Amino acid sequence: MRNGIATAILILAVAVTANGENSVVLTQRAAPLKITRYKATYEEEYRGTYSSHPDQIRHTVFCQNISGKVVVAYQIGLVAFDAFNNLMDKFNGWSIKTISIDGSADGVWTQSPYAAFSFQGYGTGVAYVNAVRFEDGSIWRADLAEVLLELQRFEKDLKKEDLQEKKKP
Repeated sequence: MRNGIATAILILAVAVTANGENSVVLTQRAAPLKITRYKATYEEEYRGTYSSHPDQIRHTVFCQNISGKVVVAYQIGLVAFDAFNNLMDKFNGWSIKTISIDGSADGVWTQSPYAAFSFQGYGTGVAYVNAVRFEDGSIWRADLAEVLLELQRFEKDLKKEDLQEKKKP
């Protein structure tokens, strides 16, 4: 009986913690922030009494300020590819948060692309530093040509326009 309960708990723990989604951080030579940890996970639709959400992809990012300047805001580019490496969606996670020199920060952003279920198990989430605003007012922006080359490892027909955030009317 004890072995049966222990086995059931082990199977449940593995089922809860195991997911096959891939999480990739793009290498950027001149980025003022370094993404130290990134995880993209699929979350099924949830309908509760006080909160709910549709199927979604949850992006969790930890970063460190390596610029030598104080950061007051930043954008993390977040890209999702489905189980067949087709682009699902791209958006920027924004944070208006001060990060001291050599300091660190974290953020969580969710996206609900069409057919989010196709990310489950085999999808790939990609994170990169898109833009940084410094305390002195200067702004650093990612070299999208460099980002595009890296992203084309997943979908070779990807274009620069696919990386532009869609403006809402």
